[in-house]
Order: sequence, then structure tokens, then C-alpha cells
Amino acid sequence: MFLSFLLGLAAGYLEPIAKPHVQKAIEDVFDIQIPQGRSEYDMVTLLFLMLMASLLASLLSVSMTVPLLVGTFLALFGKRFYIALTEVHIRPGPRDDN
Repeated sequence: MFLSFLLGLAAGYLEPIAKPHVQKAIEDVFDIQIPQGRSEYDMVTLLFLMLMASLLASLLSVSMTVPLLVGTFLALFGKRFYIALTEVHIRPGPRDDN
């Protein structure tokens, strides 16, 4: 179970690193440039990495989907959540100059 979680963390963490390689492979295989936005290639890369992680987990006989999904979710959005929770927004209140 923990190995599936770690594989999910690895898949989510490696998504920005693997995206240019997956995009180049898609363009080379189909010999066309697909006019898609940034999010489409991100999703294709994430699905590819999760497929590889699940295949590796099933080969190691530790295949569990929930820890894999939780690990991927935490790796993708954990940094954003941490910044959002720790960032302090101080707004100036009304001044009392008396």
C-alpha cells in the first residue's frame, strides 16, 4: 500500500519534468503538431505517468488505486496547498490617528 502511495507521489512530482518529452513523442509519432493548450498535454502526461506507476505496482503485486491517486494528488497540489495555507495576507484596517 505504501509503495503505491510512493509511486503516486513520483508520478505527480515528475509530471512537469516529463511533459516536454511526452509532447515531443506525441508530435513525432503522429508527425503533426496538435494545436492543444497547456492543460491537455499536462493531462496526457499525468495519465501516462499514472499508467506506468500502476503497471509497475501491479508487477510488484502491491497494486492499490486509492493510495496511488492520493499520492499523485498530493504531489501535484501539495505545494500549492502549502503556500496557500502558510501565506499571510495582512490587510490594513482603519487607522485611529486620535
